[in-house]
This record gives sequence, C-alpha cells and structure tokens, in this order.
Amino acid sequence: MMAVEVFHRLIGVVILVLVLARLSNWISLHLQGIAYLVTRSHQVATFFMFLVLAPGIFVHELSHWVMARLLGVQTTGFRVWPKRTRKGQIQLGAVEVRGAGRLSMALIGMAPFIVGTLALVLLGGWLRGAATDMADWRSWVSLSGWRRAYGFFEQGDWPWRFYAMWVISNAMMPSAADREPVRPVVIGLALLVGVAYVVGLVPTIPPNVYANLIAFLDVLGGAFLLAVIGNVFVALFLAVVEYGLGTVLGARVDYG
Repeated sequence: MMAVEVFHRLIGVVILVLVLARLSNWISLHLQGIAYLVTRSHQVATFFMFLVLAPGIFVHELSHWVMARLLGVQTTGFRVWPKRTRKGQIQLGAVEVRGAGRLSMALIGMAPFIVGTLALVLLGGWLRGAATDMADWRSWVSLSGWRRAYGFFEQGDWPWRFYAMWVISNAMMPSAADREPVRPVVIGLALLVGVAYVVGLVPTIPPNVYANLIAFLDVLGGAFLLAVIGNVFVALFLAVVEYGLGTVLGARVDYG
C-alpha cells in the first residue's frame, strides 16, 4: 500500500517538473517577444530577457562552478552574459570545465536543478511539516493540496520569497548541453535497477523507509507546486501584455 502512495507522488513530482520546464521555456520566449514588439531588435529582446532572469542565471552558473570545485574538477571559465553560439543558439551563461569524468560531468550538469530545488524547498518553508500530500496528484483534484499551498501566501514575507522562487525556477532547468552527460548515467542506472529487480536482488523496503520517502516527495511536491503557480500567473500576465501591445502596435510575434 505504501508503495502505491510513493508511486502516486513520483507521478506528481514528474508532472510538476515537466510543467515547470514548459512554463519556463514559454516565459523566456515571450519575454523576448514583448521586447521585440516594442523595439524590433533581436539583441534588445535577448538582453531584456537576460536582465529579467539575471539573478536566476547567476545562481545557475554558480551552481555549475561550485559543483565542479567540490568534485575537484578544474574550471577554466565563468560567464554570466548572453552570447550567440556557432549554431545560432543563445547562451545566457557558461562554465567551462576540463578533465571531468562522465559521472562528474553528469553531476555538474544537474547542479542547477539540485541547487534550485533546494532553494525552492527552503524559500517555500516546506521543511516545517506543512507539505503533507503536496506531491500526490490526487490531492490537486480534491483541492486539499491547493489549500496547503495557499498557506504560503498568509505569511508576511511571501512577496520577496515568491519572487526569488520565480527567478530561480526559471533558470534551474538543465540546458541541452547540461543534459547531454546525464542521459547515459540515468540509462545505466535504470538498466542496473531493472536487472536487479528481474533477478530478485532488490531488497524488501522497510515501512519507515517508505514513510521517509513519502515525506521527501511531498516536500519536493510543495516546492514545485508553488513554482508552477508563480509561473502560471506570470505567464498569464505576459500573455495579456503581449496581446495588448500587439493590438496597439498592429503586430504579432511568430514563435515558429
């Protein structure tokens, strides 16, 4: 029965992360779109998006750098500034490393997501025991999870914490370059666990471990749910602003 509860929470956390990633990408594009409508300049649009998200971008790149130093990997460059790559993609920052193994590169690549998740947990105050059932997608249907999320906004210091969560959540997702070394490690671990399960090497998990895992997933659920709520409101605001500007200026941005 506890395994089922863990499964529902895992599904909830995965859904929230995927939705958050999608929202972050949408917001980045439409921040540029709004600036482009006003200025008709791709460079100004890129700089505007960078300026709005700069604190989160700095945390993103600093996470790479700190993880590399903790793992004893040499860093040869640190940049927090937009730059167009040879492939025509916009790179908002970069940390160059040298001599890192596959596992080290995977950890360095995932560092912004790990640090960002920890920041969302701390800023949301979810370590105080208020995150019960927050990762369980069924609680969203019954609205009990939303009531717990509302408790965050009853705290006096919620505005600056909410802003910090929004900025960090929009820059914590690993880029394509960050994900590249992670993929083979994840596939390898999944195959290893699968083989262990098939041959019967997976040990029986004690109930207290299940209980701790459920509590951990609920904390993650609370953190990601608040981040999703913040990004939904910002996305709606940007959509209204962009529509209004497009109507006044008689123009629309093609994101295709």
